[in-house]
Amino acid sequence: MYLVIDIETENLGTDVMKDNKRILSVQIGDNVSQILYWADSKDPKRNLQSAKKDILSLLSEGVIFTGYNIKGFDTIFLAKFLGIVLPESNLLDLNHPQKLAELTSIRKPRLEEICLACGIDVRHKQRMNERAQKYAVKEEFKKAASAKANELVKEKGWSLDFAYRYSLDKICLGNAIYYAYIEFIDSDEPKNTLFYEYAIGDVIVEYALLKKMRY
Repeated sequence: MYLVIDIETENLGTDVMKDNKRILSVQIGDNVSQILYWADSKDPKRNLQSAKKDILSLLSEGVIFTGYNIKGFDTIFLAKFLGIVLPESNLLDLNHPQKLAELTSIRKPRLEEICLACGIDVRHKQRMNERAQKYAVKEEFKKAASAKANELVKEKGWSLDFAYRYSLDKICLGNAIYYAYIEFIDSDEPKNTLFYEYAIGDVIVEYALLKKMRY
C-alpha cells in the first residue's frame, strides 16, 4: 500500500535545507483521504507527536511512503525534528530520473513542472506563488535578497541578477507559506484556508503523479 507523506517547514530564508527552523505540518494520504497534523494543534490527535505515532503504526503495517523528492527533503527533516527514521524499504521517491524522462523533457523538473507536463492540476501551488509575489515589493525582503545575492555570486559564480531573483523568490515563498500557516491556526474554518489547500494539495498531486508513473 502506498501513501504520500509530505511536510511543510518554517523557512524564511533562501536555503531550502539550512534555514528550516521546524516542521509546521505533516500530511499523509492518497487521492481519497488525507490527514493533516500541525505543530500548534490544540487537538492531541492532530499534533506532530500524533503524526509520529501514526507514522510508526503505518510502518508496522508495511505501508510504503512516497512523495516527490521525499529522500532529499521530507525524510531528512522528519528525522531531524521528529526523530522518525523511515526505512529505505518503506520509501518510494517519485523524483526518479528514468520515470521522469518518460513523462517530460524538462531536466530536473520541479514538482509543479512535472505535474503540469502530466496534466495534473496544481492550482494550489499557483495560488501560493501568487501570494508570494505580493511580498516581493517589501523593502525588508528586497534588502535580505540583495545581501544573499552578493554571497551567492561569490559562492556559486552566478550573475547578480539571477542570484537576486533566486533569493527573493525563496524568501517570498517561505514567508507566504509561513503567514498562510499563521492564518490557518487562527482560523475558525481551517479547511477553507490557503495553507490547508496548499498542504493537502501536494498530497493529492503527488499521489496522482504516482499513478501517472504506473506504480
